[in-house]
Amino acid sequence: MNPHDDGGAAAPPISVALPDFDALVERAVVGLYVVQDERLVYANPRLAALFGYSVPELLQLPNVLTLVAEHDRATVKEMLRRRVAGEVEAVRYTWCGRRRDGSTVDIEVLSGRTEWNGRPAVSGTILDITERRREEEALRLRERRLRQLFDRARDVVFSCDLDGRLTSINHTGERLLGVTPGQPIADAVIDEDRQRATEMLREAQREPAGSRHELSVRATDGQCLTFEVAIQLHASDDRPAEILGIARDITRRKLEEEALRSLTLVDELTGLYNRRGFQTLAERHLQLAMRKQRGVFLLFCDLDGLKSINDTYGHLEGDRALVDAAAILRHSFRSADIIARFGGDEFTVFPLEAADECGTLLVKRLEDNISTHNATAGRVYRLTMSVGIARFEPDSAWSVQQLIEAADRHLYAIRRTRS
Repeated sequence: MNPHDDGGAAAPPISVALPDFDALVERAVVGLYVVQDERLVYANPRLAALFGYSVPELLQLPNVLTLVAEHDRATVKEMLRRRVAGEVEAVRYTWCGRRRDGSTVDIEVLSGRTEWNGRPAVSGTILDITERRREEEALRLRERRLRQLFDRARDVVFSCDLDGRLTSINHTGERLLGVTPGQPIADAVIDEDRQRATEMLREAQREPAGSRHELSVRATDGQCLTFEVAIQLHASDDRPAEILGIARDITRRKLEEEALRSLTLVDELTGLYNRRGFQTLAERHLQLAMRKQRGVFLLFCDLDGLKSINDTYGHLEGDRALVDAAAILRHSFRSADIIARFGGDEFTVFPLEAADECGTLLVKRLEDNISTHNATAGRVYRLTMSVGIARFEPDSAWSVQQLIEAADRHLYAIRRTRS
């Protein structure tokens, strides 16, 4: 005997509470309809409200195509015919509706063939997708604009997978470097720098904040160019992680820097620009800031206690302190910024394209790097710097010398507050 057999006794009736389907249909949040002979024979309140009618008014319309914008009427008429004829069972499509007040509404229809009073009809749902269409169009517009910016950018803009294979690159990159999506990014790099390119990709995966590198690449015309490459890891839930990058051709700047070295504009001890080199480059960039009507900062820094280091540990150790200070400054600012040993224990920094509000942030970053150096370098003395800041306003017509004097005054004002 089956263990579940109860010997033939009748099972007790199960009472199931069925919903009031009429009420559900009437309160539906989508429009529901039945069309027969191109007339509405049923419409729920949601459908009537969508088009600005009452249900009785909607059912009195001589033709359902009254609710369709003129340019879509032929399409809707044909779709009704095909469903009534049985050529298609069900269909989903969109059309432009016309409300009672003449305004339009974007409609999505899901419908199929049915019978009404024993005759063929079409029933279905109508959904207002106007807002969705508006959002989709806005998204398409944003994507189109971003694509235009992407392709028209003068810098090389690219993305690659974690193995370094390009997933996208703008027209500038394709034209200049001759590489396309699917190729390893290393194909554009000269042989001597390929290992550096590999290390750059690895660092991008270790440093979520991003990093900057210099690479030498071979252009399509055979030239060897130097690029400054900024990269950052990008990860999202719906796509594999990839590396995004912008590469700027700095070949000309590198050549200028080399030319400056040949003109003895570089301090031999620290490798920074000397006073002459700083003033030459700073004047040029100050004129550029005036033309672009852009404010810039100038920092004037003193290495505190250099005389005491010289007197206590000797001049070789004093030179070492100056070299350390130069390294800290290089680490604290971008490679494009103008950093100089102005003379003796004085240093100057001209941060290019610094934001209006970032003067104190620049000083804070420098102070943090000095603290890190003191904690890790193992010197018998601690390095400190006093820093003064001056800001150039495009309408001030200040010279570089006036900026230096203003920053120097600020530096000594800070020192007075400490004493």
